Amino acid sequence: MTNHEASQLFLELADLLDLAGELPFKSSSYRKVAFSLANLTEPFTRIISDNDFIKIDGAGKAIREKLTVLALTGKLPTLEKWRNHDMAKFRELAALYDVKPRPLGTLIRKLQARDIDDFMNKIEQADLANFSGQVQATAAKIKGAIADGKK
Repeated sequence: MTNHEASQLFLELADLLDLAGELPFKSSSYRKVAFSLANLTEPFTRIISDNDFIKIDGAGKAIREKLTVLALTGKLPTLEKWRNHDMAKFRELAALYDVKPRPLGTLIRKLQARDIDDFMNKIEQADLANFSGQVQATAAKIKGAIADGKK
């Protein structure tokens, strides 16, 4: 597995945690490690086999364990768990509408959307005045894109 591939897995995990509304420090830790992995000059698998975790910024004990499993098996069990979470089906919306996962997740929960079709129906009917801050900006961006024909 390449550093880039490992980095992408940690970014996906961070997005899923944000969508689900998990504590922000968790997703920011995964993003920090993803950035570090993407910028390494040597394969992360070699760093793991040399037990030289100091080269991977943000790799505390729990993340070191995840990196070791990833290096040995090519799998990230925590990510597999989160891919099965109810909110995982909404991840594609963040990329499609270029919005951040955390406010998107909050918006989905506020609308009590069951799936993407339900979300699309509810967001079209939603009154932006019912939201504030990043959630309102996210709703406005998605509603604008829908109005422009991007579904």
